[in-house]
Amino acid sequence: MSETAWRVLDAELERWAALGLKPQFWLRDDDAVDATDPLDRLLSLCAKYRIPLALAVIPAGATVQLAQRLQGLADVSVLQHGFAHASHAVGGEKKSEFAENRPLDVMTGELVQGRATLSGLFGNAALPVLAPPWNRVGADLVARLAEAGLSGLTRYKARAAHQPAPGVIETNTHVDLIRWRDGRTGAALADMTTGLAAHLAAKRTGAADAEEATGILAHHLAMDRTAWATLKALLAKLAKDPRVSWPSSVAIFGAKA
Repeated sequence: MSETAWRVLDAELERWAALGLKPQFWLRDDDAVDATDPLDRLLSLCAKYRIPLALAVIPAGATVQLAQRLQGLADVSVLQHGFAHASHAVGGEKKSEFAENRPLDVMTGELVQGRATLSGLFGNAALPVLAPPWNRVGADLVARLAEAGLSGLTRYKARAAHQPAPGVIETNTHVDLIRWRDGRTGAALADMTTGLAAHLAAKRTGAADAEEATGILAHHLAMDRTAWATLKALLAKLAKDPRVSWPSSVAIFGAKA
């Protein structure tokens, strides 16, 4: 492990500690549908370092085998990863399951159906938190999340508001273990620590919401050797750092099943 990769983040954590503050971190992983070897690898890492995991599960593809694999894992929470993870974007629009061309009633209905599916499979582990595929969802649908039984939202990059709609708490992720625009290759440790430090600095200086937990985004089914090595290094280091904390998803979103 390169000490250079940690230098910027360590310096920022020292600034927080000097202020008597302890930043919160959290880990979200997307696209879960079944019990797989990559998922086992992720669960083992989180268990080893005692890191809570927010697993974003695709309702339409979720299996009983996945529910059985997660049964009894108190530190794993299930988030709702859209409905079917299918893009409905048209023309040159970016991929989105909740594209603006779709009727709001149809999308709201899918959210309700997805929520019921996850609750039936995962019970209390299924939190009423939406992680929209590709991190995209329009303001009109966000305004309907509470109506669909959802009280939480998680996207990517620093949130614009703690409550983007009445009854909805947003907490995002801020660094991604995969460089999607660079051949879907794993992010280097130095890039991740620099990104984490940047979000912490923005919170400390008032450029970002100081109350938002800093999130790491993983995709266990798409990670290469570099991404896995980076994640392991991050968890091994930050799990035992007394200057930070890792609250549960329930604590982050104030959400209960």
